[in-house]
Amino acid sequence: MRFPIVCVCMLLHALSTHAQFEEYFNYQDLKDATRWRGTDSAWIIQNGQLKSSFGQINSNFYISTIASPPFNNIWQWSMQLNFNTSSLNYVDVYLGANKNNLLDSLLCGYFVRTGNTKDEVCLYRKDPHATPRLLIDGRDGITDHTTNILSVKVTCNDHFKWTLQVNDVVEGTATDSTYASGSIMGFVVRQSTASFAGKHFFDNVIVGNAHTDTEMIRVVINEILYDGAVEFIELYNNGISTVSLSQLFFLRRKSNGGLTDPIAFPPGSLEPGAYAAFTSDPDALLQQYKCMHVYKMALPAFTNESGEVFITGKNGDTIDALHYSDAMHFQLAQNTKGVSLERLNADAPSQQISNWHSASSTVGFATPGIANSQQLGIVDLPGKLTLSSEVFSPDNDGMEDVAVINYALPAPGYVADISIYNAAGRLVKTICNHFLLPPKGFFTWDGTDEVHNIAPTGIYIVFASLIHSEGDVQRWKLPLVLAKQKNT
Repeated sequence: MRFPIVCVCMLLHALSTHAQFEEYFNYQDLKDATRWRGTDSAWIIQNGQLKSSFGQINSNFYISTIASPPFNNIWQWSMQLNFNTSSLNYVDVYLGANKNNLLDSLLCGYFVRTGNTKDEVCLYRKDPHATPRLLIDGRDGITDHTTNILSVKVTCNDHFKWTLQVNDVVEGTATDSTYASGSIMGFVVRQSTASFAGKHFFDNVIVGNAHTDTEMIRVVINEILYDGAVEFIELYNNGISTVSLSQLFFLRRKSNGGLTDPIAFPPGSLEPGAYAAFTSDPDALLQQYKCMHVYKMALPAFTNESGEVFITGKNGDTIDALHYSDAMHFQLAQNTKGVSLERLNADAPSQQISNWHSASSTVGFATPGIANSQQLGIVDLPGKLTLSSEVFSPDNDGMEDVAVINYALPAPGYVADISIYNAAGRLVKTICNHFLLPPKGFFTWDGTDEVHNIAPTGIYIVFASLIHSEGDVQRWKLPLVLAKQKNT
């Protein structure tokens, strides 16, 4: 597939200079990751992670997106490098570059280099046609391993003081204000031979302002109907303070890659724990679904099959964003027209595919302005991996439609392999393979096998293996019953 280099001026204007976003690469295919652009055919999505896939020797390749300028900002990401780094095999992560093409000789900005001669993680400044200038010299030997699992965090405060942390250890600080306007973040891989292809993994990218008024606004996209006679988007206030709707704006990604102009939400307020649905035709929505708290709003038509929507603050800060697609619906659904996508847990990441499910048939396939028919709670048991229920029935009736595998870990840096086996010991479904985990979260199984057929009723085993970068290994075998579905 091809990712052309495009002009980003329109996007920069639409998002302003203080954009925020979270990226967990939970896509079926890289073509769905529309905010990223880069080197042709050099990347793939695998098990919810961005993975290198470039076999050319002695090569450099990249992928980038619009993020935020360096001033008063935080960047976080996790990565796994399955090789010993060297001066010919390393990764540069740009934080505030001035160009989308991260291989451009005139590029300027800041970047973190992982690897190089001393197997270290360091912060550099890149000037046009000049050798990068070292700002923070990290500890030697960090990446001198065949498997390197790293969580990296970089902070630049309002005085341009930079702080670099790796796996919660501060590598150092520096002050540099040379470049204040670059808004491009991305990954650049340097590899010497084809044997390094497929050994770079990136995930859990979070970019946000160090101090912003949106920290007081905790609103999430909770439900969306993007393919129906009448469409809507629903917000939920999962914070502790009342939110004024007049502070919020809606944007949608257009087919050409640009964004629509911001559309103001109507006047009103959203109390903590409250829902509000927004549509261009409230009367039609009320006739078709059981609704409450419905507001009229001049929403543009959503794109079918897949699309991307944003909720921003008055200064353009992204409060929440969702890249939706038909792949997030119930796998056995024959027709999802008129069926909304519901968020399962308000505190879980918006872009986690397993955090969304088709609305239940028992409520008419949508719940605008009221509690979702499909909801989950995340169990917080440090060091544990549990099932929310030992029995589930994937019939989309809103009752135990998915099996939920919750985990809460004592520290970052764990990699998970989770699979489902039947009673005869045969593999039915791979949930994740060598997936780098955040400290807390969940996975779901919808009852389908590898080719999307419904698995037969019976007893199954959830086999999970969690391995930490420092050698700790934890394993679980949890029994699970897939109950008989209705109308079968």
